[in-house]
Amino acid sequence: MSRREKNIEIKEEEKIVDGETEIVLTIGSATLGSVRVSKRGFVALLPNGETFRTSSHDEAINLLIRDYHLHHAN
Repeated sequence: MSRREKNIEIKEEEKIVDGETEIVLTIGSATLGSVRVSKRGFVALLPNGETFRTSSHDEAINLLIRDYHLHHAN
């Protein structure tokens, strides 16, 4: 039998940190990570401290969501 799809609400909160815009992604009380917007592009910051440079906002968001699903699979 197939599993039903779950709709999950991801919230984006925008902050200014050290003069740069940072977008924090959360699901409920869990933090997926954040995306820092810099002059050279976007940086995805994972909760474990890893950072990844990306060329677009969407790519950084997708990277954080994939990492969350990888480590929080039901």
